[in-house]
Amino acid sequence: MDTFEKLTYLIKKNPSSLVYYNDAYLYIKGLFNRDVMRAMMCARQLKELCVNNHKDKSILDDVKKDIREIIFKVLVLETPYSLDSYFQALEYYRPINEQFYRPRRKQLLDVVRAMEDLVIWDKLDELFLSCPPRIGKTTLMLFLITWQLGINPEVSNLYGSFSGVVASAFYKGVIEIITDEYTYTWKKIFPHAKFDPKSMCNSKDTFLDVGRSKRYHSFTARSIDGTLNGAVDCSGILIGDDLVSGFEEAINQIRLMTVWSKVENDFTTRAKESAKILWIGTRWSINDPIGKRIKVLTEEPAFKNRRYKVIDKPALNEKDESNFDYEYNVGFSTTFYLQKRASFENTGDMASWSAVYMSSPIERSGQLFNKDALMYFNGELPQKKAPYKIIAPCDVAWGGGDAVSCPVMYVYKDEINSRNYDVYVPAVVFDYGDKEKTQPKVAELCLTWGIQTLQFERNSRGDEYGQDVNEILKSKGYPINITDKPAPTTISKCDRIVQCSSDIKLHFHFLSAPYRNKDYAMFMQNLFSYSANGGNKQKDDAPDSLAQGVDMLRPQNNPVGSYSIFARPF
Repeated sequence: MDTFEKLTYLIKKNPSSLVYYNDAYLYIKGLFNRDVMRAMMCARQLKELCVNNHKDKSILDDVKKDIREIIFKVLVLETPYSLDSYFQALEYYRPINEQFYRPRRKQLLDVVRAMEDLVIWDKLDELFLSCPPRIGKTTLMLFLITWQLGINPEVSNLYGSFSGVVASAFYKGVIEIITDEYTYTWKKIFPHAKFDPKSMCNSKDTFLDVGRSKRYHSFTARSIDGTLNGAVDCSGILIGDDLVSGFEEAINQIRLMTVWSKVENDFTTRAKESAKILWIGTRWSINDPIGKRIKVLTEEPAFKNRRYKVIDKPALNEKDESNFDYEYNVGFSTTFYLQKRASFENTGDMASWSAVYMSSPIERSGQLFNKDALMYFNGELPQKKAPYKIIAPCDVAWGGGDAVSCPVMYVYKDEINSRNYDVYVPAVVFDYGDKEKTQPKVAELCLTWGIQTLQFERNSRGDEYGQDVNEILKSKGYPINITDKPAPTTISKCDRIVQCSSDIKLHFHFLSAPYRNKDYAMFMQNLFSYSANGGNKQKDDAPDSLAQGVDMLRPQNNPVGSYSIFARPF
């Protein structure tokens, strides 16, 4: 049993004895000079002990107050190595319902860990974060900059946005955090960091210095239209925050190119090679600065060793539930986002929903499907005649970000002209889960809707997936024709979807919004979000399954015989 284990044993045995808490704290403090990883592990264990004992009703309130101070002191010890600990320590004495970070911690911790990889552990050179408006991304950046100013005030940091007003607001936010001792604990965390608001900052030029006045300031905030050359340098953290002003600029390709030119030629050139770059924003277009930069890093061989990470946090997750339903009602509920989506769909602007709220920008010029271009029904299938056939194409996925997409298709033929047909889609499976979850759902879809033919694409191991579904149906005594077919090799997936889009618009009927379940709503969102100009990385599961269904209906895939005229051989 080493020293720390002995101390934790003594704390558990004597939870009201503060001397053991202090000894454990001092031990961890010394351990940080020798073994950071071991010190972090011990710090976490001590905090857990303190939190548990703080809840103990048998411990006196005065002792609990001192235990709470131990937690704060341990968080401060961790600050150079943990943004998560710093963010908690920064607002430690505020009522939790008034804090920014702790009510949002559960949902934003993955972002904070990525920021640590960028600025603490040197695992990344650039980090990209795209998410909906007003979820707290800019405040996270405020906390990050104030951490940097306390940890290493000698380096210079730069924040840029589309507007000088936004940049000025960010600058004022930094000043507030490092000077407001009632709300924040910045001075307690960094007692040796010197900052005089009278002589070490300039609100007109939005810069400040910590430690000493410098030519290249500890922190500067500017719009991308502001003066940068010769006035700004960045050796620490470069933050590009919402560099596109909004919808009007996003739909104007010339203005987008102008923005990118400013970013590439002025803003990023302020960063030294050692600087860390953080891009955050609400995505408006695949050609916004975030999209352009990701494309450069992905496609240019010169950047093959550049370490970067992209975090897209959409409003709704793969279960169609809010990603930002924070504690204490400071976030956005699932209902709020579902209503927002319904509003965008009602006005036929799912492109904006996809870009602004789902972090999946598409180009409106290439949007194939929108609300007004499709036909709908209320769930009641035609009663006057039986369906010609009931089929279901299944776009297979195995989890990992792609969805299984399987729409039910009731096909009705015109008795006079067989080339005229209508397809009703009363139900779908649209699920991002693994096969253990999705295969039973596809099988249940067949049972519920009497599907006669179920087709999978062989290229994505659809034959294997289909065999498993077939076994489930066999066990339930349901006969069905299950086929697998390779995807066309003479045409790209995008071209096939484009070619089939007119058939989908002319012949297919989809459920109206009030009659859709969760799978159906996500299916339609995926369909509306598809763009012919969106490239190969966009989500195409819904339109791809529909295109597969169109192929199943075309005459060449349903041969009824052929004939030819030739001369008599005798």
